[in-house]
Amino acid sequence: MSPVSPVIPIEIDEKRRLEPLEAVHADSIFELVDRDRDRLGGWLPWVAKTLATEDSLAFIEDSKRRRDLDSGGDGSGDWAIVLDEGGSTRIVGVIGLHDSSPAHRRIAIGYWVNGEDEGGGHVTTATRAVTTRCFEAGFHRVEIRVRTDNVRSRAVAERLGFQFEGVMRAAEWVGEASFDHAVFARIATP
Repeated sequence: MSPVSPVIPIEIDEKRRLEPLEAVHADSIFELVDRDRDRLGGWLPWVAKTLATEDSLAFIEDSKRRRDLDSGGDGSGDWAIVLDEGGSTRIVGVIGLHDSSPAHRRIAIGYWVNGEDEGGGHVTTATRAVTTRCFEAGFHRVEIRVRTDNVRSRAVAERLGFQFEGVMRAAEWVGEASFDHAVFARIATP
C-alpha cells in the first residue's frame, strides 16, 4: 500500500485537536511567532524570515501544496495545535511533517510551541497523535530530528518510545552557526 497524506483533522483529547493549516490560521500563527521571536529564533532558522502575516500565509500555502499527493506533493504538511479552554479556542503551536519519502514509506515530524504553553504536554500529545496517524496512512518509519542540545525536544522523542539512532553532524544552520541533530525513529510494527 502506498502512503496517503496523514494531514487530516485529528481530535487528540477533550481539550486539544490538530487542524490542518489553512489561510485562516495565518494571523494567529504569525502573532505567536512574533511574541516569542527571541526564544523561537534561537532554535528555528525560519523565524528570522517570518516578518509579517504574509510570511506565515506563504508557509501555509506551501504546507497545503505539500500535502496534496494528487498534485505532486509528497504527503507532508502541517497542523495547528489548537487548545480549547472553556469555550475559548487558541493555537499554541505547530506540528508538521517534512522530509517525506512516500516511495520509502518514511517521514519526519517537527514541532514548536509557544513559550507560555511549553511544558503543558501539548507537543507530546500532538506528536503521539501524528505518529499514530502516519502509521495509519501507510508510512513505516517516522523520525524526529532535534538539535542535540534541545533537551526538551529530545525528551518528547524518548517519552514516546522513539529510539535514538545517532547524530547528524552540522545538520542545520541557525544564523551563522551550525548545529548537530540527534535522530530518533519509530518503525511500524506489523
